[in-house]
Amino acid sequence: MKIYLASSWKNHKMVRDIAEYLRTEGHEVDDFTDDSQGRFVFSYKEITEDDQKLNAKNFMQDKRAQQAFKEDKSRIDWADTLICVLPCGLSAHMELGYAAGKGKKVIIYAPDGFAPGEWEVMYGFAEGMTESLKEIYKILGD
Repeated sequence: MKIYLASSWKNHKMVRDIAEYLRTEGHEVDDFTDDSQGRFVFSYKEITEDDQKLNAKNFMQDKRAQQAFKEDKSRIDWADTLICVLPCGLSAHMELGYAAGKGKKVIIYAPDGFAPGEWEVMYGFAEGMTESLKEIYKILGD
């Protein structure tokens, strides 16, 4: 199965570990933090003080933002399944919505548990929500 991992850069170490685990189980995995396979990787750590002054509309004119969008969209289009690794921000949640709208299987994975008061009714798009990496396989139907 082809899997796209959506999460926050704050979780980059965890995302790499999850990607490696899923690969050892025979899946193809897109890891947005790993450029070793030719993937364009854009980290918000690259944002300069001048970039901080841009609003959302202006930032989308930036070549890095345009390239990152195209890369992420093409990787979501490639995938069969999107796993949203919590906690994460707006971008990963928008990726989740796009994937669900494209008919992709969506899983919400909260390795540190689901925090009280942090919920979203649109998680109803997901085929499953889990705190267990192994339970993902039950949801995937493998």
